[in-house]
Amino acid sequence: MIKKGFLSLCIAFALFTGFIFFPNAWIKAWISDEDVEQAKTNMSPLVFQGTYLQERMLQEPNSMPLYGSSELNRFDPFHPYNYARATEAPYSTFMVGRGGMQSITHFLNFAAQEKNLKDKKVVFIISPQWFTAKGMGEFHFSPNYSMLQAYDLAFNDEMDANLRKRAMERLLEFDTVKRDRLLKTMYQYQMSNGKKNPITGSMAMIAGRFHKELLEKKDLYYSLFPRKGHKLKSNDTLIANQTFDQQVQAAEAYGKKRVSNDYMIENRAYQRLVNANFSKFKGMRKQEDYTKSPEYEDFQLVIDVLKDAGAKPLFVSIPVNGYWYDYNGYPEERRHQYYDKMAQVLKDADVSYVDFTDHEYDPYFIMDTIHIAWKGWVYLDREMDHHWAQSK
Repeated sequence: MIKKGFLSLCIAFALFTGFIFFPNAWIKAWISDEDVEQAKTNMSPLVFQGTYLQERMLQEPNSMPLYGSSELNRFDPFHPYNYARATEAPYSTFMVGRGGMQSITHFLNFAAQEKNLKDKKVVFIISPQWFTAKGMGEFHFSPNYSMLQAYDLAFNDEMDANLRKRAMERLLEFDTVKRDRLLKTMYQYQMSNGKKNPITGSMAMIAGRFHKELLEKKDLYYSLFPRKGHKLKSNDTLIANQTFDQQVQAAEAYGKKRVSNDYMIENRAYQRLVNANFSKFKGMRKQEDYTKSPEYEDFQLVIDVLKDAGAKPLFVSIPVNGYWYDYNGYPEERRHQYYDKMAQVLKDADVSYVDFTDHEYDPYFIMDTIHIAWKGWVYLDREMDHHWAQSK
């Protein structure tokens, strides 16, 4: 029994050693262009919590990535991925985001990819519902958090020092980060410029670098087995060789077949609300105010890291569904205070942006309560074309 146990231990050690020391270049050689292409639409955490597949996609000279949250997987014929493919646009796009992702998780992602964002044109969709009074909570942060990207931040010496310090301070407000004693020690050491617990901090940095290399290796192995992309639900005839006005008309007709209620909510989503007791949603947002939120500081981190990287972002400010928010008790006047504040934030930051917030009562611009789709995609597709054509 002892010999068998020792043999098992030796085999496990040999496998672990092989996992650690197997050359990265060999692993990368097994990841095909087809694997990378599938990753563009699979919306998997393996993509946005990792670094390698994104690195490959960002290094494609004609790629223009699209960042956001749950709206990104609302694939239909007008979705930017389908649009760019069907119209043979001079760029391709891929999606980074899923439900629950907000500014701070995107910040970590951008920080890890800074070297690949220089002069890169990117599109970032801002969701109004991020800007709640409490901001991003642990419930949404934890499943979208990337340990690899968080460790990478500790070693990112090229980032503006003040920006990195602000980010670390914010990340240490989350239990997921605070529970990681090694990461917490590294952050505190870096934030104090090496003055706090210098011996412990130095040792933590050595251990942290080794741990980061393990996480990078894990990311590479995971990249060998990408998930299949989402079903694209494409119909090229609705957008290929069509003018903007024709695409808008096609999107309206497409939406009209899928919406038959006064709240302009896609029928399946509307039925889910009915099944959940529709009346309980009446007036539920009457106390909400999207003008006061910790999310604004997190969003400023996103703006600042993209500037630090030398990227060329286009920010997209989208509306809520006005019909639904009226029923929820969130007054139109207060919603416009948020829209105006967001516009001012973007103006003050001197970044390129497009403001779609005057479309909150525009049928088929929003497909349910908050997600852009159909007609909204058509408007965004046009703005992406314009952004790509900008030489600035």
